[in-house]
Amino acid sequence: MELSDAWRLPGFTELEQLGEGTFGRVVLARQDNTGHIVAIKYLFSRFAAEPAYLDAFRQEALALHRVVSPHVVKLYEFFETPQGAAIVMEAINGVSLRSVLQAEGALEPEAALAVLKGSLLGLAAAHSVNVVHRDYKPANVLVADTGESKLVDFGTAVLAGEQGPSVGTPAYMAPEQWAGGQATPATDVYAATCVFFQCVAGHRPYEADQTEVLRTLHEHAPIPFGEVPQPVHQIVASGMAKDPSKRPVDALTFVGELERVARAGYGEDWERKGWSRLAKATGVLAAATPLVLLGAGTAAAPGVAAAGTGAAAASTGGIAAGLKIAIGVVAATAAVAGSVIVFSDASTPPPQPPPTTQQAVALKVAMKDRSGTVPGTTLQFRGQYPEVTGGPDQAWSKRVNDALTAPIDAWNRETGPSAGKMAAEHGGGPYVLTTKADVRMQNEKYLSVSYEHGLDNAPHPTWNFGRSSVLIDLTSGTAVVPADLFSAGMFSDQGMLTLSDRLWPDHNQGCALTEWKPIKPADLAGPGERKVFPAFTPAEVELTIDFNRLGFETACGVQTMKLPYDKLSDLLKPELVAGLTGGKTVKGTTSSAPPAQGLTDVSAGALTVHLPKDWTVVSQGLEKVLVAPGCPDPKKYFNCKYVLVTDNTQQSAEQPPYRPGGFYRRSAGGRACNAAGRKDLRQEGDAVRAASATASVGEATATYEEWTIQCVPRGQTGGSGETQVTQRIWFVADRQVVVMDEWRTPGVEDLLRTATVS
Repeated sequence: MELSDAWRLPGFTELEQLGEGTFGRVVLARQDNTGHIVAIKYLFSRFAAEPAYLDAFRQEALALHRVVSPHVVKLYEFFETPQGAAIVMEAINGVSLRSVLQAEGALEPEAALAVLKGSLLGLAAAHSVNVVHRDYKPANVLVADTGESKLVDFGTAVLAGEQGPSVGTPAYMAPEQWAGGQATPATDVYAATCVFFQCVAGHRPYEADQTEVLRTLHEHAPIPFGEVPQPVHQIVASGMAKDPSKRPVDALTFVGELERVARAGYGEDWERKGWSRLAKATGVLAAATPLVLLGAGTAAAPGVAAAGTGAAAASTGGIAAGLKIAIGVVAATAAVAGSVIVFSDASTPPPQPPPTTQQAVALKVAMKDRSGTVPGTTLQFRGQYPEVTGGPDQAWSKRVNDALTAPIDAWNRETGPSAGKMAAEHGGGPYVLTTKADVRMQNEKYLSVSYEHGLDNAPHPTWNFGRSSVLIDLTSGTAVVPADLFSAGMFSDQGMLTLSDRLWPDHNQGCALTEWKPIKPADLAGPGERKVFPAFTPAEVELTIDFNRLGFETACGVQTMKLPYDKLSDLLKPELVAGLTGGKTVKGTTSSAPPAQGLTDVSAGALTVHLPKDWTVVSQGLEKVLVAPGCPDPKKYFNCKYVLVTDNTQQSAEQPPYRPGGFYRRSAGGRACNAAGRKDLRQEGDAVRAASATASVGEATATYEEWTIQCVPRGQTGGSGETQVTQRIWFVADRQVVVMDEWRTPGVEDLLRTATVS
């Protein structure tokens, strides 16, 4: 480095150099008079004398100054001095998305969607002030340890509509960007979708060694949406449309589409699950790099390509790249002799200094594993649980973590002897008792965790399948017992009857051929076997109910019912609700409008069928059975014409989800051939797709298929049978709703045409 390039802002002590590129360097520094840590991004002084380079650097600072969002790294100060220019920025604990992908290869869809949403909100903030980023890529997305993603590096940003040079990273450049066309928010949407594709597929959408070949692919090659999971086909197809007018108009619009697709494909809690899974991928990286260097190409003059950055020159004048940046932490205000402060963000107060050793340390929750041998047996177990650290004292920490590991011990204790006996009698295996934990909510007051228990290699998927839950009061460090969840007098038979009525207003508990059975206090607290397990999120209470333990049919399985807090405000303790929601009023989002006169609304996920009064609805596990008129006994509908509708996001061990591209089973034991009059035969023989098309379900488009399936004796798989059935299947992919008919039931098309898809 030339001596003239080693200039420093007075008032800061340089701690570490985090990166150096062709045009500048980034250092981690401490502000001398406050002790705050900052990241300072310097433009080399030899380029500060060049108007094009200095203007590009100034424009980056101006873009950061204009864009204010929790999903965009903060600018605190921009300085120009006779020696050069510098930007002082925020720092976040976390890792770049590029580092995550290098370590993981690919992410689960929920995790990729969660990262995309946060950084899209950063883009939306930019678009709202008419700024287009033009270089969205994994290196420019920071995955923070606070469970959010942030957008960084506006070195190539321009105002929307500006022509500008052909600047960007080739792997993610939109067709209009290659052609040197106008920069629009849709240009950023294209790049963000390319990054999302890479997160899920494990590789970039188009790959080539030569720049011109890569340009041709982006401009003319088919969109490879078939290489990502089906629920997100629509996201990739719309976001990577060749014509920018066919893409979402801006990032905020794209976020709306993402939310809808994510909920339909991965459930209402997709974002929580995504960040939970992402935390596991980023944990080791973040621990190794508490303040993270993010490499990104910025601040190049038009038509200049940076050496060593991997950017290739394009025929339109080159692809700018260059300065590596780092994100540092804290606001700085320095009196620099001879400097001109072009602008600063006076609206952002300097953060407080880091906590001293005497100050309270925030609690941390990390997923841990336990394994070993179940006491008194030779059976192995493998359990997952959240461990809390950072508590006020050892006694508090022991109480909390003992409560969080107790479900593993209880499952091993209750199931170990019978599992060991089964292993001795039936052979097979190896049998391993398992426990998986899922943190449903964590704030400064409460920690809510759900547990799923199972047995690896069990003879049947429902054998000893169980659930449990724990709510920790983080103030006292104790588990909240079920009786303490409810207001005075509500933890009683009458109170639980009220709760049951709100879960099932029509007294239909979602299982066929059963009688109405309200929940009892003992179902939540014992004595004896518990059957209902409450868990809590910031928006709602989740009641996981083991219908098998309640005495219902095996097919009923384990189901989770959800109620927003406003539906339970008179049952739960007010102080509990306030602590769970932060004192906010949380209302349900479902419509309470009554159905049209003479119709009954039947819902399965996003699909609502408006059922005429001469039809009957029966719940069969996770399916809704719509029984056609004329059935002598609609409750025992096996020899009547009926249609099945189901929310494909829901599943159980007994009823696995529908798999697109195959016939409809929705039963671990196979479906009987009722439609062929052979309840003794199973739909496990050869299956051939006889038709494939599209059809309308409400205002949505569904794939429509017909399958001819051979009916064979129980235990036989494949081959021909004595008879066959024909299945008709409608699948609304972006809402994960399935409709199946084996009877050529009259009126089905009319029901689907008038249905509502939310």
